[in-house]
Amino acid sequence: MLIRLRQALVVLLALLAVAVPAGILLLGRVDLGGFAAARASAALGREVRLASLRVTPGRWIGLQLEGGWLGNIDGGTAPAMAELGRLEAEVDLLSLLRGPVVVRRLSVDGLQVLLERAPGRRPNWRFGPAAPAERPEAPADRAWLPTLLETRVSHSELVFRTTGGKLLRSRIEAGQLTATGAEAPLRLEAAASYNGMALTLEATLGSIAALRQAGHPFPTDLHFKAGETRLDFSGGMTAPLDVDGAAGRLALRAPDPAAILAIAGTRAEWDASLELAGPFERRGDRWEWRDATGLLDGIPLTAALLRLVEGGGGRPDAITADLGLERADLNKVLGAQRPGRGGDADIPLQLDPAPDPEISAKLAFGTLAYARLRATDVRLAVALQPGRIALDELALTTSGARVSAAGMALDHAGGARIGAEVTMEDADLDALRRDLGLRDLPLSGRLTGEVSVATEGRSLNAAAREARVSAVVAMRQGRIAREVVEMASLDLRLLFRDARGTTPVSCLLGVLDMRGGVGTLAPLRIRAATGTIGGLGSFDLNRRQVDLVIGSLRETTDTFALDIPVRVSGSFASPSIRPAQWSAAGRRTLAERDEVAPLPPRLRAFAEANPCFRAGRR
Repeated sequence: MLIRLRQALVVLLALLAVAVPAGILLLGRVDLGGFAAARASAALGREVRLASLRVTPGRWIGLQLEGGWLGNIDGGTAPAMAELGRLEAEVDLLSLLRGPVVVRRLSVDGLQVLLERAPGRRPNWRFGPAAPAERPEAPADRAWLPTLLETRVSHSELVFRTTGGKLLRSRIEAGQLTATGAEAPLRLEAAASYNGMALTLEATLGSIAALRQAGHPFPTDLHFKAGETRLDFSGGMTAPLDVDGAAGRLALRAPDPAAILAIAGTRAEWDASLELAGPFERRGDRWEWRDATGLLDGIPLTAALLRLVEGGGGRPDAITADLGLERADLNKVLGAQRPGRGGDADIPLQLDPAPDPEISAKLAFGTLAYARLRATDVRLAVALQPGRIALDELALTTSGARVSAAGMALDHAGGARIGAEVTMEDADLDALRRDLGLRDLPLSGRLTGEVSVATEGRSLNAAAREARVSAVVAMRQGRIAREVVEMASLDLRLLFRDARGTTPVSCLLGVLDMRGGVGTLAPLRIRAATGTIGGLGSFDLNRRQVDLVIGSLRETTDTFALDIPVRVSGSFASPSIRPAQWSAAGRRTLAERDEVAPLPPRLRAFAEANPCFRAGRR
């Protein structure tokens, strides 16, 4: 436990100092509880109460204590730091004279301990005056520590209150600490629980003699087991009585994640085994697991950094993570495969105005599946902060395109309000066509684009359905089927020959405005060597429908072109194609500047840099 045993020994020695002569004279029939409590209160600087204390004299002095109570630090959340049901001990009489004290048997039942930090970060397990803040605390003297040969603890609980107010409960139903002597290793075994999850603890520790050597790492070999889940630590601690100064190797093996989730205080549904091992350190408020490697559901996993910094002064804890996974299927991890859930995952967007802990994470995936997205070379940097989620970076490759994004989600109406800026580079049009389920296109090349997104919702998928999207898509140095240009202009030469092959595309520009999956494409321009094609259209991603009118711009074609437009409408997979008519307003729209959809400044600058932004003759 985290209580400083030196102060506990001060209490024990104070009790024995008055108990030994009284026991010899009165043969243990006198209750020394009141007197001993007064001496202990003076020694510790805290109120101590003892319902009963009796001592049996002899070579091994017997000690029986019932109803112990130790007051909390000023500013603590509860009156008592510790309460004790019953304690029995056998102490070597001669060791009281020559020291260190030897305890042959110690039995503790019904011990309740609360560990917390009072305002100002002072821990309640430190007694006496606080150390000066400007001076680092020297290693504590541990030469006083008693030799414990057999210690048993039952029906006891240790509660640690974080600075954020969360209670972490460790309960021991039955535990024992044994050693054959001061130079022999300590053996620890316990049947316990943490946050309600049953677990067992086995440990092989250094000797009592090694524990007395302040400033030297104390050998520590710990093994926790909850069901099939195991957590093993092998290393040392420079401050073992505070469970601090730990340095060694930490290994986690969790075939069933239920135990980990329960210990973490969540019941989220997650069906993936986890193995992770690597160097681990704890220094004061900082816990770090670095350069760990393992498997997540059989997939290689690296953890360059997992860090927890305990908050102070009312601040929340802070978690930093830098993880890499060879591949990830979020649809499975988020429980999308449960009956009735369908095949798409979803993420709720309820943002905590005061999250504890705050989280900053960098994630990398070789491949990633989320809902219908399939991506490779994924990088994500995200931070969970009060009332918001900051997306500092999202970069991935999908459909042959490199996509990067940054954005922010703010707490709004039980969900989140989201704004994001997206850039697409080098997207292969044919790959995009296949992913959208479109038929073969007579156009090829690579696209670039700039996108601005604004939306709100209670979940990520709901927000995606309601998103307002403005986008500008451009192409240079592509190819278009020659027959498309001539068909779009109804060139009379098609009556006398076949228009085979392709012609270069010098530029392409499309301006898109979409709300809730329904949008307009206005204008669309493709400039080729034989003319410029313009288009206006609408689409519905929910119904996978399109309605697009395209045709040549009269001033860009030659004498043989009739410039009669074509209408493409129907499903994405199999649209119908038939002649259409331009209205006078439609022709003016294509011939003038791109004022159809108001664009954010970043998108407008991108559009204006494209040669197709103006529809005039080449």
